[in-house]
Amino acid sequence: MTALSPATIHDIAKKAKVTSITVSRVFNHPELVKLETRVKILAIAKELNYLPNVFAQGLKKYHSNIIGIVTDSMFNPFYSASIQTISRIAKARGYQIMLFDTDGDEKAEQQAIETLLSYKANGILLSPIRDDREYHPDYIKILKYYKTPLILIDRDFYNASFPGIFLNDPQIGRVAGQFLAKQKSKKILIVGGPQNSQITQLRLNGMMESLKNTDKQIYTLFTNYAFTNIDPKLIFEQLAKIAHEPFWVIGLNGIITTGMIDFITRFESTSTKKIDVSYFSVDEAPYARQYGLKIPGVYHNTIYLGEQAAMLLFKLIENKNDLNKHKSSVNMNKIKPQSELEHNERIIIDGVLSAF
Repeated sequence: MTALSPATIHDIAKKAKVTSITVSRVFNHPELVKLETRVKILAIAKELNYLPNVFAQGLKKYHSNIIGIVTDSMFNPFYSASIQTISRIAKARGYQIMLFDTDGDEKAEQQAIETLLSYKANGILLSPIRDDREYHPDYIKILKYYKTPLILIDRDFYNASFPGIFLNDPQIGRVAGQFLAKQKSKKILIVGGPQNSQITQLRLNGMMESLKNTDKQIYTLFTNYAFTNIDPKLIFEQLAKIAHEPFWVIGLNGIITTGMIDFITRFESTSTKKIDVSYFSVDEAPYARQYGLKIPGVYHNTIYLGEQAAMLLFKLIENKNDLNKHKSSVNMNKIKPQSELEHNERIIIDGVLSAF
């Protein structure tokens, strides 16, 4: 490598004292390389201003003008509306979007983040696949090392202190509970995500708080955010306990609500009598209207959410760019350190009851 030629994987391998194959794997199949080795190689790649060949061919600068968006479900209208808003704002600022749907897979999420880092993304918007206390993905260390601007959407990492846009989960539960307390049906089936999910527990606790002095009979069912690979037997057994009289089904997100509509439709087809069920959803249930349903629920302004997420991200990007711009000409003692610039601003958005 000379001052006029770009770094290659061989330059990185030599400095890292590893093989060129190992370096190549970091950028193409990172899951095959140990975390410590990945961090070391990515650090050297950054130092040498290395760009993967597939991208370097069309790039003559070291800033990619790429914004990465990583979510676990493009099918979820909660995310799709926010992503459209973010994309419009980013494009108006001259940025391109790289979009990843992880489908709830941890390895896919890890690969998405590492791909964005290898493409020198200016910033990342992420809705993690999990929000429980035990989820500490390897890429958190890499993101912090690179100081890549990151904004979380909806789901949070426990004790990781990243800025983000979050829903007011206790408020969601309280509003839902207050609505249900006024309904005639006594039986309520609350269907949430994983039992150890912070979001599920906060929404459930808020609901229970509003229902504690009522005569309601509460049943709970824990599934997953994307409502995939659900055992029908689990659902049908629960329905068999309560479907002999009117009841409510509460989906703690829109995807779960749609999934329950489908299961109950199938369950009803095997029943000898019509089931008297009402639904309540947290945010829009996809295709509900195709079932002829207008579902009351707690809804959020996803366009506003997207605008706020973009605002936070570009604030971090601009702060980082200002810091880098002045490094060589300003007394660094007078410049705020990156930890202060990335001040972990967190915006909490309330939901609104829509009872149709």
